[in-house]
Amino acid sequence: MTRTGEFRLQRQKGGVGYFGQVRVRVVPGPADVVWTAPPEDRTSLQPREDAEFVEAALAGARDGVELVRSLGVDVGERVEVVHAQLDLKDIEESAVRAAAALAVGEAYGVGDRLVLDFRDGWFVRTV
Repeated sequence: MTRTGEFRLQRQKGGVGYFGQVRVRVVPGPADVVWTAPPEDRTSLQPREDAEFVEAALAGARDGVELVRSLGVDVGERVEVVHAQLDLKDIEESAVRAAAALAVGEAYGVGDRLVLDFRDGWFVRTV
C-alpha cells in the first residue's frame, strides 16, 4: 500500500525567513530513502542545481524514519522523496530537513507525535 506525507515549514524567527516543503511517498520495497522527484519538475529542487537542499531533504527523511521507528512503528519500506518545493527567497537547509522528517511522520500516521522545534536551526523530536 502506498502512503504519502507532506509538510510545509514557513516561519520567521528573529526576522529571518525559513522555508522548506517536502512530499514523500512510502512504497513497498527494501528499506531505503531515495530521491525520485522527476528531473523535468522545475517547481522541485533538483540534485544538479540544488545539491545541498536535496541532501537536506534526504537526511530529513532518514531522520523521520528513525523518529517513526523510535515510536514503535514498523518502517521496513522504501521512502521516496517525490517533491521538495523550490523557493529561492527563504529556503533554508534545516527547514527542508525538518519538513522532510515531518512528512515521513505524516505518511506513517504519527505526525501528531512529532514536534517541530528550533535551536540554531529547525529540528524534529518526538513528544
